[in-house]
Amino acid sequence: MSSNIRITRICQFCSQEFTAKTTKTKFCSLKCSSKNYKLITRHNIVDVSNKETEGIRLLDFEAVKKRDYLSINNCVQFFGISRRTLYRMITRNDVETVKLGRRKFVSTKSIEALFVINEPVDVKPAQEPQIIDLNECCTITQAQAFYGISQTGLYFLIKKHSIRKFTSGKFTYVQRKDLDIYLKSIDHE
Repeated sequence: MSSNIRITRICQFCSQEFTAKTTKTKFCSLKCSSKNYKLITRHNIVDVSNKETEGIRLLDFEAVKKRDYLSINNCVQFFGISRRTLYRMITRNDVETVKLGRRKFVSTKSIEALFVINEPVDVKPAQEPQIIDLNECCTITQAQAFYGISQTGLYFLIKKHSIRKFTSGKFTYVQRKDLDIYLKSIDHE
């Protein structure tokens, strides 16, 4: 049943005056109603985010440090790692966990052990470049013909055994003695 009531109202979103057919109408159009709904939803999302941020700020890190085990949420916040990463670490047994009821607690010592920075390895000084006689070397094409190996096979061998290559001009050279170790040639010179 249609109402014959005509009431002048003010839209709660755009503040324009309009004629409403019911006493409960708040918006002048569906467009204003949708915009208001989106605005309220946006504010709710921002409020939830702000509460989450405030929770992180209020987290007493000194009190958390003293605990031997942390919940998943506290562990994620305290160490700044994602929840998924933490669960992967638990699955791989990288961290020690204790299950109490349905909840898992992670050992703080086992996670801190992952963050320990190892002592730097003694770095050897760069070796002086060796002077190589190109007469003891052969190009990639010459090596293919000499050893009877395909280009792909030769590059695979060089990469697998970390054989050094040298570039001079447009040619790439490899020392024959390095290749002789891995490719025994029948008709060696």
